[in-house]
Amino acid sequence: MSMTFSQWLSHSADTDFESFVRTRRDLLQPESPTIPSLAAAASSRIGVSRGIEALSAAELDVFIDMAKAARTSSDIDVSENRHIDDARAEAALPRLRDLGLAWPSTETTWRIQSEAITLLPTSAAESARANPWQTANTELDASRETIPTTLIHNSERAAVAEVISSLRGLVDELASSPISRLTSGGISKRDVTRIGKTIDLGLEQTITLLLTAKSLGLIGVLDDPMDPQWTASDDAAGVLEDDRAQLWAGLVTSWLRDPLDVTQLAAGASANERLTVLATPKKSLFRGFSQSQPTMPLLRFTILEILDGIGLGSSRSAEWIHAQVLATRPLIPAHEFAMTEAILHTAGAFGLATTPLQNPDHFGPSRFGALLAQGLQTAMSTEAAQDPSIAPVNFSMEGLEVPGEVIDAVRAGLVDEVETVLIQSDLTAVATGPIDPRVHRILRRFAVVEARGQGTVYRIDADTIEASMQTGINADDALAQLAEISAEALPSTLNFLIENTASKLRRVQVAGARAVLVVDDPVDLDVILSDQAMLPAGLDRLAPTVAVGQLGPERTMHLLESAEHHAMLHSPSGPVRKRKVITQAAPEVHLRKRARVTDEHLGEYIRILRSPAARPTPAASTDEPLGHMDRLREAAQQHRTVTIRLADSHGQERVIDMLPATVNGGRVRGKVKSTGAEASLSIARIVSVDVVDEASDGVEEQS
Repeated sequence: MSMTFSQWLSHSADTDFESFVRTRRDLLQPESPTIPSLAAAASSRIGVSRGIEALSAAELDVFIDMAKAARTSSDIDVSENRHIDDARAEAALPRLRDLGLAWPSTETTWRIQSEAITLLPTSAAESARANPWQTANTELDASRETIPTTLIHNSERAAVAEVISSLRGLVDELASSPISRLTSGGISKRDVTRIGKTIDLGLEQTITLLLTAKSLGLIGVLDDPMDPQWTASDDAAGVLEDDRAQLWAGLVTSWLRDPLDVTQLAAGASANERLTVLATPKKSLFRGFSQSQPTMPLLRFTILEILDGIGLGSSRSAEWIHAQVLATRPLIPAHEFAMTEAILHTAGAFGLATTPLQNPDHFGPSRFGALLAQGLQTAMSTEAAQDPSIAPVNFSMEGLEVPGEVIDAVRAGLVDEVETVLIQSDLTAVATGPIDPRVHRILRRFAVVEARGQGTVYRIDADTIEASMQTGINADDALAQLAEISAEALPSTLNFLIENTASKLRRVQVAGARAVLVVDDPVDLDVILSDQAMLPAGLDRLAPTVAVGQLGPERTMHLLESAEHHAMLHSPSGPVRKRKVITQAAPEVHLRKRARVTDEHLGEYIRILRSPAARPTPAASTDEPLGHMDRLREAAQQHRTVTIRLADSHGQERVIDMLPATVNGGRVRGKVKSTGAEASLSIARIVSVDVVDEASDGVEEQS
C-alpha cells in the first residue's frame, strides 16, 4: 500500500528522518511538535517553494520530470520512466527526500508534493521549450587564465581609490547642479548620461553609484514644493571626508542589498516603458519563478561565491561564471547573461574582482573579494544557527554586510591622500594619488575632472574660471587658492588666463543690496540717526520715515540689535524658510518572526516527533489550514469522499460532501456529491475536513 507523506515520516528510518528535520529547519514549530503539523508545513505552497529554491540544476531537472509524471499518476516508478535518467535520479533522490519534496511510497515507487506541479513548468506548452538553465552553450569558454599577485594588489587598490573618488565626484556634481524630479520622481536617462560623462563612467556604473548614494543618504530631494530637486544631502561632505575604508564598506554593503537590476533600469521594462533612476518601480522587474529570497542580493552573493571558488590568482570567462550561476541557482530569475556580466563589472569597479591584462572578459577574485565572500558565508552560517527559518537556502539579507577584517584589509591597502597637485602649463592639474576632499573642492571651483583613477586629472579653461568669478571670487583670491594647493609655482599661462578673464568681467560689477530702514514715526528715525553706535551703517535720510545705509540688511540688523533698537527684517512673502534636503530611504519594516527550534533543543524535538504520541491518528479531523491541505491531498490520491465544513464571509457555516481532485494554490477542486458540479473552495475558509469511511466509486447525491 502506498504511503502518504505523514505515514512516511512516521515509519521512516531514524537516519532519514533526522536528515530531513536538519535540512528543513524552517518547518519546525516549537508550539506543535507533531508529525501531522510537520507534514502539513512541508506540503504547503511556501514549504514546497522554499525546498525547490534549494535545488541545483541537475536535481531540479529530475524533480520536474517527476512532477510531469505525477500529473497522470501519484505513484512514480522512477526506474521504469523513460524520461528520467537513472544515474541522475539516483544522485538527486536523496536530496529531494531530505528537502521533503519526494518520498518513497512503496519499495519501487516515489511520490512528490502535489503543490510542486503548479510551481514548476510541467504543462505541455512549457515542456515544449527548454528551460533557461538547460540552454547549452557549445562555444562556452572554459579556459582558466592566471593573474599575477602584483596585478591583483594594484588593481584592487586602484579600484577602491577610483570608486571612492567617483562617488565623491557624483555627489559633488549633484550639489553643484541639482536635477529636477518633477516629471517622474527620479532622474532621467539623459541626466544620468550627462553625470556619467562628467565623472567619466558608463551608464550602468553611474546608475549603480546613484542607487548606493541614495541608500547611504548622500543625496536627497531639496525640500521645495515649487521645484523639488535631487542634490547632495546636508551632511554628505562630512561623510565623504570620513574614513575611506568605512565609506567603501558602506558602498559595497548598499550594493549587495540593492533589490534593483541596473541592466533593466538602463534599458527600461519594455519598449514602451522607460524606467527612471532613483524612482521606485511600479511593478516587479522580474518575470518567471517567484523567489522567497530577494533576487538581486542572492544573485550577487552567488557570483561572489563562484568567484571565490575560482581561486586567488586565477580567472574564468564571464560565460563560464554565468553557467555556474544557472547550475547553482536555476530558478533565480537572472537568466540574462547581461545581468551576470554587469555584476562582474561592478565587482571589478569595487575592487572585488580582477581581470588579466590581455583578457578583460575573464574574471577572478581579488583579495578583498575572496575575503568578502568567505566572510559572508561565515555570516550566513552564523545567521542560520541563530535563525533556522532561513533554511534550506541559508541566505539572509541581514548577513549581507562587509566584515571587519575586510575593512581592515582595505584600509591597509589604501595610500595616503595627496594635498598638493601639479598644475602644468597646458592648464591641467594632476593629482598623483587619491586626492584630499578639501583640495578637490578648491579645484572644482576652477576646473572640471578630466580623468579618474588612483590619480585624478583636472582641466582648467576660460569657462570654468569665468563661472567661478561670477560667484564673487576675484583674480587675487583665485590665484591665492590655486597657489596654496600647487606643488610648484603657478605657470604663466594660468596667470594670464585668470587676469584676462577678470579684466573682461570687472567692466560690469553687481554689488550686494544696501539696507533700507522704514519707520512708522519720524522720531524713531531721529533717535537711530543720532546714535553713535549706528555710525558704521552710514545711514542717509531720504525721507522723514526712510533711510538708506551702506551695509547689507543682516549687518544693519546686527547693529540695531547691539544698540538696543527693536527692529525686524522686512519680507514681502513672510519669513524666509531655510531650505533643507530630505534624504529618501526605504521604510524600515519590522517583521515578527515565529519562534524556531534552536540547536540545543533540536535533539529533544526530534525525540518528541519520533514518539508514538506525535504520530497521526487515522480518523481525527483537522483544525488548521495546513492540516486541511494534507488531509485533502491524501483523500484525492485515494479517491475518497470528504465532508468539508466551510465558513462564508459572514461567518455562516455550511457542510459540503466533495470528491477532491487537486489541491493547489491554496484551493481544493473537485466534484460536489449533492449536485455533481465542479467546485473550487478556498482552504482558508475551511473549518474542518473529515474523510468518509468507504471509498468513493462515483458521485452520489446525499442530503
